[in-house]
Amino acid sequence: MIRFAGLLCLLLSVLTGPALAGTCVVPYIRTLDNQTVNGTMYVVSGKRCSIALQRSAGPIHSVKLVSRPSNGSVSINGGQVVYVSSAGYVGDDHFTYARQGLNALNQPITRTVEVIVKVSARL
Repeated sequence: MIRFAGLLCLLLSVLTGPALAGTCVVPYIRTLDNQTVNGTMYVVSGKRCSIALQRSAGPIHSVKLVSRPSNGSVSINGGQVVYVSSAGYVGDDHFTYARQGLNALNQPITRTVEVIVKVSARL
């Protein structure tokens, strides 16, 4: 039983990486052309958490913030959307961002993500 528990801990650390023990967890968010999808991030109050924007079949020309969070701030830095909660805030927050570009057939697309942020004192 102890061997199984040790193996499980090792497997979890390999699969989840260092973010689980850090200040932020962002599960993979799959975006779809011309649709809005939901995503969730888990972050420690007052700490930075970023979503790395994945590659797509065609070029992405811009990333813009559609709606701002109520209890924190969001910035777009190159290929990342970065969220920071207000200091001391614990609870849920949300924001929306959109990526605009072209698909593999050179047709214009928008990929929109509504992000629910779960802010806590620790992960």
